[in-house]
Amino acid sequence: MKKLFLTLSLAVVTLCFTACNQKELEQLRQENGDLLEQVSQKDGEIDSIFAALNAIEDNLAQVSSTYGAVQEMRRDGEGNTNVKGKIQEQINSIESLLADNKAKIASLNNRLGAANKKNKELQEFVTKLETRIAEQEQQIADLNAELQSKNATIKTLNQNVADLTAANEEKDHTIAQRIAEANKAYYVVGSYKDLKSAGIIDKVGISKRRQKITTDMEQSLFTEIDRTQVKTITVNAKKARLVSTHPEASYEIVNDPDNSSIVSYIRILNVEQFWKYTDYLVISTK
Repeated sequence: MKKLFLTLSLAVVTLCFTACNQKELEQLRQENGDLLEQVSQKDGEIDSIFAALNAIEDNLAQVSSTYGAVQEMRRDGEGNTNVKGKIQEQINSIESLLADNKAKIASLNNRLGAANKKNKELQEFVTKLETRIAEQEQQIADLNAELQSKNATIKTLNQNVADLTAANEEKDHTIAQRIAEANKAYYVVGSYKDLKSAGIIDKVGISKRRQKITTDMEQSLFTEIDRTQVKTITVNAKKARLVSTHPEASYEIVNDPDNSSIVSYIRILNVEQFWKYTDYLVISTK
């Protein structure tokens, strides 16, 4: 009986010990699975952080490269309209990259903050990246300020050139007007009767046979010409005489080649001499 009881007791103890070992084994397996999952998540988090850091580094390198290209374009031809447009495109690209970097840095800081900043070296590295981004932002700000200053200077210079051009055009116009005014001359052709009736000429002297221009001629009765352009005055009359004063060597009376009894026109041979004494040419015909 005692032997049977001892056998049963050992069996119960064995069963209890086996059940306890199984429970502990299951618990260990669960804990091991949790640890593996945590390790996997941690590895994924680390990979993600380094992927973000690599992306930031790539952006910083691209910013430096693009900034160098902008400076090169400025040296080669900043005043060129096409180059200015390309420079602005590159600056826009740099600003976009910097904005992207700042967003990535902000995200990293949030993630590191959530982890209570356990990785001090990583946090220091992120801080250095922030400093580099700030330096590049300042470079672009300085570049934009310099370009705006130059644009303002160019605008002022262009305005000065426009003002000078307008002033020169006005001066040229004034000179042209004065030259045109100085070159004005007037002529009238008509019979003595018509010219006398118009108050342009009269007969003077004892015999009243000499014709002379009056002092109160009506200018509207004359034809206005540019003395530098008009070299002939049409007559078409049997006789013609110049009542106004003009040196004889400065002109000639030309007859009609088909009818020598008709004066065809007056040809001015020397413009300066012809108009030396008067701006008014009066031709009396018969």
